[in-house]
Amino acid sequence: MAELTASLLSCTTISYHGIITCVYMCTEQWRFLVSELVAVCYRMSDVVSPVVQSSSPEGLIPMDNDSETSAGLQKILQEIQPRDTNDFFTSTRELETQQGDDHTQTPSLDTGGEGYRVTAQMVLVCCWRTMKEVAMLLGQLCQSLPLHYTNDNVCTHTGLITEQQVQGVGLYFRQQLLQSRHRGAFELAYVGFVRLTDMLCRSGSEALQQLPARWLSEVLEEVKSSDPSSKLCATRRSAGIPFYIQALLSSEPKSSSCSLLKMTMRELIALAMPSADKTTDTSTVPQVHALNILRALYRDTRLGENIVPFVSEGMQAAVLGFTSPVWAVRNSSTLLFSTLITRIFGVKKGKDEHSKKNRMTGREFFTRFPALYPFLLNQLEEAAATVESDSGQVKLHPSLFLLLLVLSRLYPSPMDGSSSPLGLAPFMPFIMRCGRSAVYRTREMAARALVPFVLVTQIPSTVQTLLQELPLEPGPKLQQNRIHGTLLQVCSRAHSIFCAGSKTASCFSLFRQNSCVVTRGAFVDLILCFMRLSDSEVGTLRQKTLSVLTASELVTSCNSSATFGPGSTQYLLSLARVGLSAGVEFPELWDGPQLKTKLLDHLLQCPQYEVRELALEGLLRKLEEEEEEERKRRPEWLDETTQSNLTSLALHETHPQCLAKVLQVLCVLSSSDELPWKDGARVLSLEEVLLHLLTLAQNSAHSVELHCAALTLASQLGIQLVNSDPQSLSAVACFAQWGALVCSCCSEERPAEVKLAAAKVLVKCTSTLLTSPRLPLGLFTTVSLWRSLFVLLQDEDQEVRDSASDFIFNVPARLLSTGTHMAGVFTCPPAALDSGVGLLCRLFEMWGEVQAGILALTEWLLGEDEHSQDAAVNEASSLDDDDFLFEKGDLNLWAEPIQWVKLLHRHLGSLILTFKDTQEPGSAGLDQVNQIHTLAQSKALSSQQALDSLPALPQFCCTIEHARLTLRQQRAALALELLDRLRQRS
Repeated sequence: MAELTASLLSCTTISYHGIITCVYMCTEQWRFLVSELVAVCYRMSDVVSPVVQSSSPEGLIPMDNDSETSAGLQKILQEIQPRDTNDFFTSTRELETQQGDDHTQTPSLDTGGEGYRVTAQMVLVCCWRTMKEVAMLLGQLCQSLPLHYTNDNVCTHTGLITEQQVQGVGLYFRQQLLQSRHRGAFELAYVGFVRLTDMLCRSGSEALQQLPARWLSEVLEEVKSSDPSSKLCATRRSAGIPFYIQALLSSEPKSSSCSLLKMTMRELIALAMPSADKTTDTSTVPQVHALNILRALYRDTRLGENIVPFVSEGMQAAVLGFTSPVWAVRNSSTLLFSTLITRIFGVKKGKDEHSKKNRMTGREFFTRFPALYPFLLNQLEEAAATVESDSGQVKLHPSLFLLLLVLSRLYPSPMDGSSSPLGLAPFMPFIMRCGRSAVYRTREMAARALVPFVLVTQIPSTVQTLLQELPLEPGPKLQQNRIHGTLLQVCSRAHSIFCAGSKTASCFSLFRQNSCVVTRGAFVDLILCFMRLSDSEVGTLRQKTLSVLTASELVTSCNSSATFGPGSTQYLLSLARVGLSAGVEFPELWDGPQLKTKLLDHLLQCPQYEVRELALEGLLRKLEEEEEEERKRRPEWLDETTQSNLTSLALHETHPQCLAKVLQVLCVLSSSDELPWKDGARVLSLEEVLLHLLTLAQNSAHSVELHCAALTLASQLGIQLVNSDPQSLSAVACFAQWGALVCSCCSEERPAEVKLAAAKVLVKCTSTLLTSPRLPLGLFTTVSLWRSLFVLLQDEDQEVRDSASDFIFNVPARLLSTGTHMAGVFTCPPAALDSGVGLLCRLFEMWGEVQAGILALTEWLLGEDEHSQDAAVNEASSLDDDDFLFEKGDLNLWAEPIQWVKLLHRHLGSLILTFKDTQEPGSAGLDQVNQIHTLAQSKALSSQQALDSLPALPQFCCTIEHARLTLRQQRAALALELLDRLRQRS
């Protein structure tokens, strides 16, 4: 029986169905086995519990002067040693104290050069994984085994696991979930505990059915008591306490009245509300626990709509929690508030936080949560009262930002005009008052929150009311915050601002004489809101604004105080938007001096990089909006001076984001026409520009956007160079450097954006470079690019694979097999990979390089990145210095190396037959064949030796080293078979 238990424990997967099948054959023996199995789990847990239940498990290493914990560490190492083939566990490594010069005890580790953090990680990972297996095993036993129980002292069912054992397992889970500090330990214990609680509710035992309610009451009492001797974790977001309560509540039958959920939510919400005596950290511990538990319950999707009636109370607790003087309460309230926003408005579905996909009409919001109407109104009134004070000091209500964030998630309803007891009009005065705050972000949030509370029929009058608050001329007591907040609120209703033209024009003198650049910038943005209107006063206002722009620092290049003061960048950006509108986007609306045609050049030469970036973004957006036919015609704004400024900016720009944007603009422009590159008065050749872009791409790996833009533009220029003069020495050097850059961008460790850009480059140059009969890049570079394309076709990212598979559309039809080329039909990556290798073999024939092709593909088959003969043994027996326990590196779950090897073997066999029918290998070719043959034999031998040195393990326990060595052996065997066939020719 002991041997059977040991064999079960040695397996990572236990056949529970096999246990159930044999239950009636030897019931007593199986009961004994289950009892022993549970006892072994408890003993294993006792060994590792001190680590996962430590207050800092991530850095816990028992010291050698602590005999008890040192013995525990030795026991852990002895338990895991037989399963590890590394020499790290051949001897116990303990911390020793060394006497330093400063007479302090410094911990060190006798690991033969291995770091302290590696040992700490090993101990911790082994401990929490042990807890994981124990929890999963106990949960599965309780869920799958038949229960032996009695009701009213009458045996009603005979099974393998008793009620007392189930209760003991429940107490074990309680201890682990409530006391463990390591997230991996209590999260996986939760999975096993869920299996147990599911079994309790459907069991026939009345005693077991009552356990969830009893356990729930006990843990709630312990949370409320906040006993100093309690072992509950008050940090780490209450650790496993929320998981424990989640499991108990989620197991409640959905057909029931959810009495446990209702009772728990009432008690937790009462605890989460701020109390009268909130002066000490100890008194707020139950409140912190309650907030963390509520957050977990609101996130639990299994509770479904049953949790919705308690959302209003939870929102109130989160908002009021921000008023607490204790940081822990405010932190937990932040997390709860974020969860409730997601619960109410849904998971974020786009980059724009204020998209209607994550919003709700004000009418629907207050209809679903009516209790929030008076609460938010009262809180907003209290917060608005603190915005302005007589002393002039800045005061900010703790919950003001949360209130405005909730209100800004609403949008107007089509039924706003109908009568409703939940009218939105009472909110408007307080939101407007919040727009006077001295905090810039608060003014922005107030402007956005005002939108849903203004009825459609009241928009003109509301805008007029706001504009009437603006003074006509500056005075000594001018309140800039109030003016700025009012302008932001008017801009928030830009689509219905036609009624504000005359009033805005009358305030123009205030704008010109105002010394606050932030307010002036907001006024410029307001003018841009209704620039497309045909009103005469608006047209006059546009001309005045244009005159201000032409006299500003953007055009005159003067260094005024406004250029360097607070908010100067924001003001310049507002003026830059006017310049873009007048010079690029809507030049027909800005009838004025001829200087507007040069505004773009001034923006591109502005010293502030923010202005240059804004101008380039506007150009790129305008180009992308145009149709392909329109791009072939030169845009009105693209004169010779602007074109020269763009090319010079690409050569001398120092800011990475601006440089990436200008390269993207030039990519679009050069795709339809060949641009002359100028650096001032000097005209540059394509080779010079290409070398500059290649150097730029190689030195900008830290900036993904810049790297991709430089790669794309360099590829476009490379294709132009091939079509013009591909035979010059400078062009050949450029091609070699360009090919090496593209190949480096296709490696596995590169970001997905870089690989996607490389895939598009390879697809675009398929017909020009990869399949050209002239081999403009040379054989070596061309074959390397094909190899990179095949790597992308096996990439883990689906978008990269799909993009790379489009190369098949650019292959000339004469090179494809009959029936393969179907225009406009998507080819899946595996089919494209097969077609690509076959196409490359036909290209070798067309180029007259069959022998070189056979050698290149054989090296691919053999594994050209594994030339070290000792690599197999070393990888199987040791870890690198930078490796950590259980880390296997980047794994590509899509690539199938076995299928790739077989595909290469099949096409190589066909290519060898073609070669045998045409010519014999020369002496130089035979020498290379013999070298590769020797290397393949060496790899096959070393792989077999490494496989023999690995411990004999079951098939489902095979390590990553075993799989890697098996693949290497198969590569070598197939390569040897092909090389033998090739050598028979000689």
